[in-house]
Parts: sequence; C-alpha cells; structure tokens
Amino acid sequence: MEQNTKRKIAVEIAGVSLTLVTDENGAFVDNVVAQVNEKMEAILAGGIRTGTSTLDAALLCAIDSVGERLKAEKRMRNLEAQLSLYEVNVRNLKEELEKLQQTPAEEEKKDTDGFERLSQTLRAGGGDSADDKIRTLERYLDSKKSGQNGGMSREEKIRYIESLLRGNEEEK
Repeated sequence: MEQNTKRKIAVEIAGVSLTLVTDENGAFVDNVVAQVNEKMEAILAGGIRTGTSTLDAALLCAIDSVGERLKAEKRMRNLEAQLSLYEVNVRNLKEELEKLQQTPAEEEKKDTDGFERLSQTLRAGGGDSADDKIRTLERYLDSKKSGQNGGMSREEKIRYIESLLRGNEEEK
C-alpha cells in the first residue's frame, strides 16, 4: 500500500506567509520559493508603474512561469521528436553498414570466381577463335558494374585479359 508522503511546509513569498502541502523534499521547495521571490522582487522593483501591488506582481510572475513551462514543454516535444529521428537514422545507418560490410566480401568472391573462370577459359584457348574469346570477354565485362569489381579495378582486369589474349595469340 502506497504511503502518503505529503507534508506541510511553511514558506514566505514576497512578505506573505503561506503553508504548502507537498511531497517534494525541502531543498526543492526552498529552490522554488527562492526563484519565485527573485521574480517577484524584480517585478516589484522594476515595475512599469510605481505602486505595483503584490497581487499584480504574483499574477505577472505566474504568467511568466506558465509561459516558460509551455515553451519548455514545446522544446521537450521537439527534442523527443528529434531524438526519435536520430534513433531511426542510427538504426538505418547500422543496417546499411552491416550490408556494406557483408556485400564487399560476397561480391568480391563472386567477382573473383567469375574472373578466374574467364581467365581459365581464355588461357585454355583450345579451339576457340579470337572472336569467341572477345565475345566471352564482352559478356563478362557487361555482367559487371563499373567500380564494383573485387580486388582489381575494371581497367586493370581489362588490361590483364588483353594480355592473356595477346599471350594466347602469340602461342598459336
């Protein structure tokens, strides 16, 4: 069963004695009372017109405090929304990073396997004509996207394959 921890605390604000009923600790209440007294004194001392009453100062202080609270709540909602967006962005970036970390290894293996098969086909040469080798090379290059080849760049692979073709031509 929940205990009722509310207690009465006597305070003085702008020379007026009050009794507050609260469940907050004494240090918190003292801090609130001190801030209210500061605002009240500032309003009473710097009033637009002389003779600002304590009631007028209290109302102005209340209006100011409620306005500040509403602004703080709006900032808090904005920050919570921004935090949610950041969390979504972080989650998306983590997923993208995982894909990027997996993709190169998988793509490199596929690319290396395909490149090795092509190299073996071109080296074997058997009865293949130069036109057949060129068509094989063109099919291989068409199947690859520029810049996504593993290990060697597209240009390096083309030079390598050309050297293989030249080597096979010289052997004949």
